[in-house]
Amino acid sequence: MVIMKTLAGALLVSAIAATGAVAADKKQDDKAIVQQHKLTEANKALVMKAYQELFGDHDLTAVDRYWTEDYIQHNPTMTDGREAVKQFLEKMGITHWPKQKVEFKRVIAEGNMVMLQVVQPKTDATPEMVVIDIFRVENGKIAEHWDVMQAVPAETVNKRKMY
Repeated sequence: MVIMKTLAGALLVSAIAATGAVAADKKQDDKAIVQQHKLTEANKALVMKAYQELFGDHDLTAVDRYWTEDYIQHNPTMTDGREAVKQFLEKMGITHWPKQKVEFKRVIAEGNMVMLQVVQPKTDATPEMVVIDIFRVENGKIAEHWDVMQAVPAETVNKRKMY
């Protein structure tokens, strides 16, 4: 009987200790979730601010503030690096386009990845475009970029907007 009481006591102590360990693990998990959420929100805000300054305000100095120097570009019409972004946009004539508030149709973010869906207005040289931009953020700057662009056709089979 004494052995059984001792064994039951030991099991109870083990169960209490395990409960404490589970609670500590849960606190760590909760802390990690909160940190991930804060990182996601900070990266989303950074990308939206950078995008507005560059593509809405046409401020090419935004590239120096928000893009890494060795920025990686996956768009096949551009090369890597901040200077390549500036040169490409200057060649397109972005500084002569009217300034606008970028209308973000969708913003999806998780950790260091941020995806935007925007509509690029028609210009003299380009049609209205629906653009999906995906950015990877590293240490508070845009480090990598992918995009998909599609012109909005004048005639469509269905009457739904592409965005």
